[in-house]
Amino acid sequence: MSKNTCRTSTPKGLLIRLWVILAVFGLAAPGVEAANGDLAAVSDTLSSSNRELIDMAEDSRDGTFWVLGANGSSVENHLIYHLSRDLNTVIETVENPHPSGSISESNMSLNRGIAFHDPTGNLFVLSLTGPRGQQGYEVRAVDESGNANPAFSFPVDLEGEDGASLFGLSFDIVSGQLWTLDINRDRVLRIAFDGSVTRSLLLPDKLSDETLIRGKGISFDNEALVLYITYGSILDQGASKIIQLSTDGVLLNGEQSAERTGIEVPLAQVPEIDLRGIVPYLVGAGQNRFAVIGGSGRIYQLEQVLPEVIPPSQLSCGLTITSEVVLNWINNGPGDDGAYEGSIQLLRNGIAFATVSGDVTSYVDSTPINGPSTYALRAANDELFGPIGCECSTVVGPGGVINWTTAPTHGCYDLALVPGVDKIYVTDDEAGTISILESDLGEASEDSFPSPWANPGGIAFVPAIQLGFPPQLYEDFIAVANTSDNRLRLSSLAEPGSGTTINLRFPAEMENPRIGGLTYIPASAPSQQHFVVTERSSGEIYIFRTNGNLVRSCSPPSLFLDVAVGAGITYDPLRETLLTSFEDGVVRELYGDGPPGTCPLTAPSFDISLEAVGNGFDQPGYVGGIEISANTLLVCLPGNGTIFRTLLFPFGPDFTRGDFDRNSEVDLTDAVAAARYLFLGEASPVCMDSADSNDDGILDISDPVYLLFYLFIANSPPPPPPFPEAGNDPTFRDNLGCQE
Repeated sequence: MSKNTCRTSTPKGLLIRLWVILAVFGLAAPGVEAANGDLAAVSDTLSSSNRELIDMAEDSRDGTFWVLGANGSSVENHLIYHLSRDLNTVIETVENPHPSGSISESNMSLNRGIAFHDPTGNLFVLSLTGPRGQQGYEVRAVDESGNANPAFSFPVDLEGEDGASLFGLSFDIVSGQLWTLDINRDRVLRIAFDGSVTRSLLLPDKLSDETLIRGKGISFDNEALVLYITYGSILDQGASKIIQLSTDGVLLNGEQSAERTGIEVPLAQVPEIDLRGIVPYLVGAGQNRFAVIGGSGRIYQLEQVLPEVIPPSQLSCGLTITSEVVLNWINNGPGDDGAYEGSIQLLRNGIAFATVSGDVTSYVDSTPINGPSTYALRAANDELFGPIGCECSTVVGPGGVINWTTAPTHGCYDLALVPGVDKIYVTDDEAGTISILESDLGEASEDSFPSPWANPGGIAFVPAIQLGFPPQLYEDFIAVANTSDNRLRLSSLAEPGSGTTINLRFPAEMENPRIGGLTYIPASAPSQQHFVVTERSSGEIYIFRTNGNLVRSCSPPSLFLDVAVGAGITYDPLRETLLTSFEDGVVRELYGDGPPGTCPLTAPSFDISLEAVGNGFDQPGYVGGIEISANTLLVCLPGNGTIFRTLLFPFGPDFTRGDFDRNSEVDLTDAVAAARYLFLGEASPVCMDSADSNDDGILDISDPVYLLFYLFIANSPPPPPPFPEAGNDPTFRDNLGCQE
């Protein structure tokens, strides 16, 4: 899986800054036909370091705007601002009907939304108000002169909507009620003037916790009679587009869900992540725009172009274990199930590469381009294609996302894979829990494991370890680090209450060490069995004996890599190396041995960027624990409590298993050539992986024998994939590889 977004991941920072400058000074090129999502203008009128804006509403009488300050910590930040139609002039300010106060006071309103009431001309303001610990949501009304109207004041009754966190407010002229966005539970709520919730709809794609909807903006369009919300997936740090919803709701999996209409407005040209209120409005006949509040206090004006042919929407890119890209989408044509009368064109990195019929809703790109790619669609109801819809992007090869899930407790610190049972154990230091998932990130039958600590952190599977004197053998244990000190607890998987505690002896000069990731190096000799941790404050890797004594600490030499070590670390038994996450969002391979204080990078270096797991991949602390699982890498993101499964093996050339001489045929000559190489020292294979007929990671007599059995003995198993067709090696990290 990968980004389903209209906020492109390609480097457009310079272009965006230029657009903002041109828009602010009115220098954007005239005569250019506007495209959907184009940045038309930017208002700095209310941007100030002392002011934070939260929502806005259009005054339907004259097309001016009302903008709400965020909270009552200062008078400037608590006011309601009346702006001109071009958003560049403050016409007047109005007192907020909710009480203001300083942050230190026990009763201060946190403003959340504003709506214009067409029938009366009143402004409705939604705030979270009341004494600390007893706060609730309340709507109060005020007229344009600042006079409160108690007749339109009421508390919001959220009984049955536990955990709701409301942002945004908009008046629905059809129902005569108000809409707001519940950002905690990803719902839109309709509220009557007695405070009751009359409609509660899940946002689209929120059928499980896998999807986190980003954004705080909601607006009811009294012309089109539809809702608009800001939207972004769990892979986005903020909203990536505005989507249009019907207000009726549909029943999906037993839940009432809001339904997309297919209309989307990309937010790629807004150079901010923290977006607040939105308002659709008209600037001329058939000319639609959106005003969008940014966290900086700037108000961005975007073009909305409604095409005759609405492009396919909800485009998603999914990556398979064999590096194919699976595209899925929803059609918005006039036919049955949204089918188009014409065809649908698929674009990759802006270039058309395939065309399918107008009723198709999925496609498999079996020959994708290695590295980052962006996909888009456009459709035709006749011979002419309409505009391109919102894009999705993915990474093919190392670091590409296979799938993800939200951690069971919505938080994660580190994770460990237990082979054999194929279970993933996930620590959540804030919840104080250890959860269990299947290795494919599905739900496990047993959902938790007793945590030995109130704040469990690093975690590792320990298949066998000898401790004490005389040595005692411990098998199938989980090691869990305490985040508040230097202790590890070994807990038996079979009997969680049994085990032992190990104190890791960090250098005496290190005060209050904080363990990040944890991994275990197994070995037949007890002296070679080690625990390895990352330490959060120093950015160092520490290697300990099983009795807790320090062996060495190290980090990559700054001469070659001047980037701090992150939290994640895992041991690769195939290559006998450490995979470690770094603060630039890259996982690199290191040797555990080296000159004093140094963990050298492997040569040739093996590193993968984690850009596919979200826009914040290179922010410090974004990536938590990591763990190797076959030819994939499990990645924990503490910030949003998400676990990803990404590809680990590099994208190499295609080959056919058993094809020693690379002539595209697997026959007797391949078995003979393999035997001659092994026993007569004749020509070596160009592609070692193709010669590994049984895919056991070793070239020996078993390979030609395996091939002979397949060729000449009935019912013998064929060579493992890739076979019989050429393809990528699903077991790359077997120390062989293919160099051709």
